[in-house]
Amino acid sequence: MKTLVAGVDRLLAVAAGLVLLGAGGFALAWHYDAPWARETLSRFDRARIAELPQQGWWVPTLVIVVVVAVVAALGLLIGNFSPRRTGTASVIEEPHFSAHVDLSAIASGVAAELAEFPGVRRARGTAIDDRGMPTIAVSVYAAADFDVVAFTSRAESRAEFVAESLAGTYVATRVQLHVDRATAPQ
Repeated sequence: MKTLVAGVDRLLAVAAGLVLLGAGGFALAWHYDAPWARETLSRFDRARIAELPQQGWWVPTLVIVVVVAVVAALGLLIGNFSPRRTGTASVIEEPHFSAHVDLSAIASGVAAELAEFPGVRRARGTAIDDRGMPTIAVSVYAAADFDVVAFTSRAESRAEFVAESLAGTYVATRVQLHVDRATAPQ
């Protein structure tokens, strides 16, 4: 997820949470006969609110609100579900020379090495952009009788190798381990 999209998501979640907490607090205050809540609702003019849809500005305002909401929702959906793939990482940046490394190939290589570990059924590697940080992400699927401690040691050694190989480049390595459920003996 990109940093901007994550920030907007969090801001919207906080705003919605605060609005819901405020509305819930007001409803509880009214339910328990808080004087300020009763006073606020006694000033509520139902006839005026009921006349709002007959006003000339009502339909254009409603259309504008719906269009803005749909565009914002589509923007957030596209931002949240867009591919987070990253291509290359720059290893050397000189004025007249630069060297780039294909992170997808490194991710595939790390996945292939981890797939050779006993008990691993499948491993898949991809290079993604995780909030602005190029990341080598490897998903490993293993059997239930899998040696997690030894695998963790192997995965850490692969991550260290990647870090040494890409010295000076900010690239994270993430290994997600999915272990099958153990079956109960019968």
